[in-house]
Amino acid sequence: MSDSEKDIELADLRRQVEFYKQLSDEVAGQNIRSDATMSLLKRKLLQKENGFTILSALHDVFGQQIYEKDFFLNILELINITLKMDKTLVVQRVDPTNALFAHQYSLGYSREEQQLLDASPIALAEPDGELTKPFLQNQSTPPQPISTSIKDSLLLNFFIAIPIRVQGSIESWLISGRDKEAWPFYPPLDEGDMDTLIAIGGFLEAGLANARLYASLEQANRELETYNHELELRVAARTKDLRVRNMELSKEKKRSEDLLLNILPKDTADELKKNGFAKAKLQSNATVMFTDFVNFTKFSSQISSEELVAELDHCFRQFDSITTKYGLEKIKTIGDAHMSACGVTGEVGTAADVIRAGLEMRDFIEEYRKEKPEHLREYFRIRVGINSGSVVAGVVGLKKFSFDIWGDTVNTADRIQTGSVAGKVNVSHSTFLQCKDYFDFEPRGKIAAKNKGEILMYFVEPKTPKD
Repeated sequence: MSDSEKDIELADLRRQVEFYKQLSDEVAGQNIRSDATMSLLKRKLLQKENGFTILSALHDVFGQQIYEKDFFLNILELINITLKMDKTLVVQRVDPTNALFAHQYSLGYSREEQQLLDASPIALAEPDGELTKPFLQNQSTPPQPISTSIKDSLLLNFFIAIPIRVQGSIESWLISGRDKEAWPFYPPLDEGDMDTLIAIGGFLEAGLANARLYASLEQANRELETYNHELELRVAARTKDLRVRNMELSKEKKRSEDLLLNILPKDTADELKKNGFAKAKLQSNATVMFTDFVNFTKFSSQISSEELVAELDHCFRQFDSITTKYGLEKIKTIGDAHMSACGVTGEVGTAADVIRAGLEMRDFIEEYRKEKPEHLREYFRIRVGINSGSVVAGVVGLKKFSFDIWGDTVNTADRIQTGSVAGKVNVSHSTFLQCKDYFDFEPRGKIAAKNKGEILMYFVEPKTPKD
């Protein structure tokens, strides 16, 4: 082959390489656009699902709560949990003649931050007059005087503000936001989030307008049904398009499964996913623990509801950490009572671990009370009761599944707690028999218990090292 023929063949090969390179770049670009479209669709679908969830929950709250404070606090909690917001608050107009608003209800703020919120009102006004429309501030929104004012006064970096109107006039503002925005766990707030909060604002307006409460509820039901139907149609359309992209959705599926495990034990969650329901099961070797604050009813009258919720949240967060540390299953909280157990699912904790957890909870409260003013210290003490035996464990409800346990062992554990004293961990004879070699026990004899007759009880403390 001559040199000229070689040059021609080489040039032809180069043209082919260049063609395939351009084709590869075009395919890559198409994939990037498809991924972006996919992410947007998933984001919008998740927003609609969250919107439907919170509106359904709001419907239940609206029908059950008759007091304004309970109504508002339930809504703030739903917003923070369902929409994954860090802080949410309601500010109320101070005077009908101006645009000054003062802190009314809040959730997600520390005690110190709440004191700052109470310090002075905030002016929700633009240079040309009072702010009247929903307002969004995310990481891509240019800073404005009103957004800077809200950020500094209400301690929110990124937020959505929704006006709450009564009889046509703005009486309050619902403001909810996050301290940071970073994919994938903290996506930037957008118009879809604002649409959901606007819908929530409608419920708040209905709650404030007591004279039109029942009429507003009926309207909300009709709107919810329409919204539900629209959502089902949109979900069906999105699902049809998303079926061909199952590989891209695998990570999202894993995330949903992890969230389910925060609500239900793994064995129960697996059964629920497999069968669509979970059977109640008899667990023959369970240990149940109740904790309860002493004089809680009296304590609740000494401080504000916001402070009370903040104190319970702080203590129960620590209790949850302790149960996790010792491999126990948190069952639920009932007012100021905290209930946990081992031996009810696949948790690794033992009866001895339950006692260790109870002692550590007791010690935490004893230390925490030292930080409180002298007149409040008497309320920061707990009774702890522990009992071992058989329980029935399972899931109750059709929506918002709740794992629970039942049986005489549970009722007796509660009576053991009631029969304890402040700052003490009280156990039954059945628990004593399992753990008598690991702790120091103080026999108390038979103690009268409501509807249970007399029950053998023991105070328990960590084992004292022998000299």
